[in-house]
Amino acid sequence: MLKYILFAIAGIFQISLQAKSIEGWIFDGADSNAKAPLTGANVYWVGQTSGTITDQNGYFKLKKPDGAHMLVLSFVGYASDTLHISGAKAIKHTLYPGAQLSEVTITERVKATSISRIDPRLTQTISQKELNRFACCNLSESFETNASVDVSYSDAVSGVKQIRLLGLDGRYSQLMLENIPILRGAETAFGLDYIPGTWMERINVSKGASAVKNGYESMTGQINIQYKEPMGDEKMHFYAYANQDGKLETNLGYTQKVTDKWATSILAHGATHVREMDMNDDGFLDKPMTNIGSFMNRWQYMGDKVDGKFGISYLAEERNAGQVGFDPDIPHQNQSAYGIGIDVERFSAFSKVGFMFGRPQTSLGTILSFNYFDRNSFYGDRIFNTEQLNLYGNFIFQTYLFNTMHSYNTGLSVVYDKNNSLFQDSAYNNANFVPGVFLEYNYKPTDKLTFMAGMRYDNSSRYGGFFTPRVHFKYRFLEYLTIRTSAGKGYRSPYAIDENTSLLASSRNFIFDEEIEQEEAWNYGASIVTDYPLFGRDMTFSVEYFYTQFENKLVVDREQSSEAVHFYNLMGNAYASSIQAELMIELFERFDLTAAYRINDVRTNYSGELLQEPFVNKYKGLISAGYATNMNKWVFDATVQFHGLSRLPGVYDNDPEFYGISKPQSFINVIAQVTKNYRKWSFYVGVENLTNFTQDYAIVDVENPFGNNFDASMVWGPLYGRMFYGGIKYILIK
Repeated sequence: MLKYILFAIAGIFQISLQAKSIEGWIFDGADSNAKAPLTGANVYWVGQTSGTITDQNGYFKLKKPDGAHMLVLSFVGYASDTLHISGAKAIKHTLYPGAQLSEVTITERVKATSISRIDPRLTQTISQKELNRFACCNLSESFETNASVDVSYSDAVSGVKQIRLLGLDGRYSQLMLENIPILRGAETAFGLDYIPGTWMERINVSKGASAVKNGYESMTGQINIQYKEPMGDEKMHFYAYANQDGKLETNLGYTQKVTDKWATSILAHGATHVREMDMNDDGFLDKPMTNIGSFMNRWQYMGDKVDGKFGISYLAEERNAGQVGFDPDIPHQNQSAYGIGIDVERFSAFSKVGFMFGRPQTSLGTILSFNYFDRNSFYGDRIFNTEQLNLYGNFIFQTYLFNTMHSYNTGLSVVYDKNNSLFQDSAYNNANFVPGVFLEYNYKPTDKLTFMAGMRYDNSSRYGGFFTPRVHFKYRFLEYLTIRTSAGKGYRSPYAIDENTSLLASSRNFIFDEEIEQEEAWNYGASIVTDYPLFGRDMTFSVEYFYTQFENKLVVDREQSSEAVHFYNLMGNAYASSIQAELMIELFERFDLTAAYRINDVRTNYSGELLQEPFVNKYKGLISAGYATNMNKWVFDATVQFHGLSRLPGVYDNDPEFYGISKPQSFINVIAQVTKNYRKWSFYVGVENLTNFTQDYAIVDVENPFGNNFDASMVWGPLYGRMFYGGIKYILIK
């Protein structure tokens, strides 16, 4: 059982020792974009029999017995907190999903993954415990044990990873960092590698239509990342990682309290790949040679009526791949070997400020962000350079009508994207300025029922004006049974080349059959979740169904020819259907088990024929287990993934062996790790792809990379065999 001592100071001014009561508000941390009240939270003094619960405003008032100083705040499915009360100033505190408090002792057992009982959206929280189960080097590797998000390589040379949610490519999910949109346009290719896993506190994965206050872009869901806070529990961390393939990585984090209201943190990340490998003897490096470094400085302010977060970050990456004989130090035009070279620089800054007013449940939030991304790259004799600027602003006002059962959010947002790119000999510039307004109404008469309806209007300088409606409904029939339904629309501004750079690792001609319009889709979803304790043990079982129907889609057509890829707007039907069942249970003390199964049906009309989307598995199964000895001295984790059949595009699917590539198969992938924990230090060893299953051949015409048939994007399975790794962690708690 995890040792639980989380102290937060309730006030900074002392008051009279004769105060007889304490009051405050408890907020729901499942939505970091606004401070929603947490209704029905338990509040009581340690060692006392009396207590109270919060009302619809998250408000409580409790008498303070003589000598009582430790106040416990708890809610089912949320991490409990114990506060040291040294005065009588009003408390404002936030609880986050992920744990339960024992009714007898002040201890907790953090859940690795949990489903929010409060959020009207189906939202799953991946806690830091889950992130630590395996060597989590970056964001893409954070989902290896998650049943909902799929991770795969998009080509066999550059090392690009992609994610899928509800069967669709990750670009149809809204990826956010603390409710700030990230990884737009050209960044989507390698952006998952740019977010170190050790920097993250948790990840919230919401399926289906998102809230309109977060924008219009979500079609299949939203992935929101929460970094470690300067005012959090962690004082310092150091991570070091190495694997047999020659990857070395270090991470360092340090926080410093500047004043009672200000704190700052520094996060640094460095990774390199030092071993050249060609295990399948195809003449190409199995993994790219990379050097990456990133730095972030965060500031946090917590005042009486104003909270703020601010930060800047810088990243630089050098990535080289291709044939074994390629020398990155020689200009690629001067050598006969095929190579890929990618140089990236990125600079980002953000500001988030919240103003709390005297009226309950009333606040104003401002979000501003700046992101500059510069990429210079070549793929053989192809050149692709892009310079990208993204500006974002969101202003959200929250209050209520009549009483707090009827609350609403309203505000305006501004998005500006500018891309200057060079592809081969052609330069193209894209700019899109999108101001928007939104209104979202929430009806919550009890903690059992929530109805949320929102509408926003945006006006794009490229596509004109459009409306985005979204509706969510949640009802808890019994104490442990919750149903949710949702429906909503989403839009995207596609960047055909920037978002499909894996196709540059081929000789295909890029043909634009027409001017590409804005993508548009409806998403409908329903779920049932029960978290009824089974034999006194935690148990959560969920069944969900989501359906995405496109009204327009950027069709990336590799079906017509092996020598060309066609880009055009959807003609006919395109949809994605996903049904999933998942069980999370504590079978016995300190042994957690997750079992899940999902069926995908993803189809797109390619030139008049409705076909299964290439490289999408028809099903996925997952069994993940973790066991910890007493006091977490030893931790054992293992995950088994079951991947169903997929298909190759066009002529390759009929006779892949003729083209020198492997035929798609169903396969099993096994990951395992053992961790030894000390008070501050942890040591771990693990293995990926324990079964050693690989797609042996993934490159078409591998011996002639400058020919007309070369294509390295035919990837349907693991490219690398069994891989052992190890690492150390040092964590200093405040």
